[in-house]
Amino acid sequence: MPSFFRSGRSGALLASVSLWLWACGQLPAQGGSLQAQAAAGEPVINEVFYDSAGTDAGTFIELRGPAGKSLSGYTLAAYDTAGTQYRTITLSGTIPASGYFVIAQDTTVAARNLVNAGTDLNNGSASLRLLSGSAVIDALAYGTPTTGRGEGNPAPTTGAGSALARVPDGTDTNANSVDFRVQAATPGAGNGAATSTPGLKKVLFDLTKAEDAGNADWRIDGAYSDYASALRGLGYSVGTLSGTAVTASALSGVSVLVIAEPQNPFSDAERAALQTFVQNGGGLFMITDHRDSDRNSNGWDSPEVFDGWDGSTPASVSTSLQASLNSDSIFGLRASFNSSFSDPVYTATPLTTHPILNGVSSAGIYVGTSVDVLSGTALMGSGGKTYLGIHSVGSGRVAMWGDSSTFSDNTYSDGSAGSYNNWPNLSNAALGRNVVRWLAGDL
Repeated sequence: MPSFFRSGRSGALLASVSLWLWACGQLPAQGGSLQAQAAAGEPVINEVFYDSAGTDAGTFIELRGPAGKSLSGYTLAAYDTAGTQYRTITLSGTIPASGYFVIAQDTTVAARNLVNAGTDLNNGSASLRLLSGSAVIDALAYGTPTTGRGEGNPAPTTGAGSALARVPDGTDTNANSVDFRVQAATPGAGNGAATSTPGLKKVLFDLTKAEDAGNADWRIDGAYSDYASALRGLGYSVGTLSGTAVTASALSGVSVLVIAEPQNPFSDAERAALQTFVQNGGGLFMITDHRDSDRNSNGWDSPEVFDGWDGSTPASVSTSLQASLNSDSIFGLRASFNSSFSDPVYTATPLTTHPILNGVSSAGIYVGTSVDVLSGTALMGSGGKTYLGIHSVGSGRVAMWGDSSTFSDNTYSDGSAGSYNNWPNLSNAALGRNVVRWLAGDL
């Protein structure tokens, strides 16, 4: 809850005003601007485990609140992706001395305080609210609901076998994407340390190769802002690799590097640094685009940057830049030179089974480049072409995806709107998160 609800005369006054607005029929906003109505001493939704492996069993909803707090008059309201309520769970009992109250789907949850089969919530995108009478006390939205009933941006979806946990326990910033992360279920126990704790796995998005040139904007404060927020919600530290070169020192301590549609070539020294990074356990996500996607008019498009100069333009390229990253030779994945700007829009679908494809039914390729999998595994494709390939190299892992706009949220860093708004698609969102989790060794 906001700090002004926690203590003092102003908190009591605001809580009273909020309840008066409810009595007068003035409901809070139904989307991301919802402000929870809880006063001091109210419980919050602390953990939700809604998708167990296999047939759902042992799911639960955990509240965190003051010991001895009666839950008489409280309910949990569940909403589908369209924001339509599909379930009400009536609460009873009191919060035990531990401060955790667990509503379990069945008796297999050892730390249960109440059993209600309704805790088996929707697995995709949905929302959950804690109500006292008609007042909203706390709210959670997860995934990419078309109408969210949560607070701020939604938390990520979990995939089977993991829970959404509020970290630190009981703390609420009114932003679900900030407050919740995906982790192992801990019913009736603490969820762990804050996401700002040193030692989190670090994910960097490269900006050394003009990834924001022209009409591209693959920045974590721009078109990839939702991507970055979702990864933070999973518990990763997310930042930018800036400057003009990728170096071994810049990659020190990094778990995953994302390179989205680079516009400038890699030098021999940079290629060596990236090869060593992967060989020693790093994860590299290469996101390319179609041929002739030269955003800064220097003669290089992203397939060339990943695979080497094609001998056309620019007229002269120094020896140290001609190979560029050479991803086909060192990583076994090649951005195909056979795609062009005239390629149609494709819908890539799974070609096999793999943890990266959990929750992924399809993802859009918006005039991109197919991937030639020389070594590794083809995961998604369309029309006989592969658009997502992965490979384990040394102690590390690499992945290549064929279109940078797939993960765009249409909000550019200069405040303008882009051409695509694809991140809210559930499969695209799950795909982007899962690739990073796999590269980091967490999936």
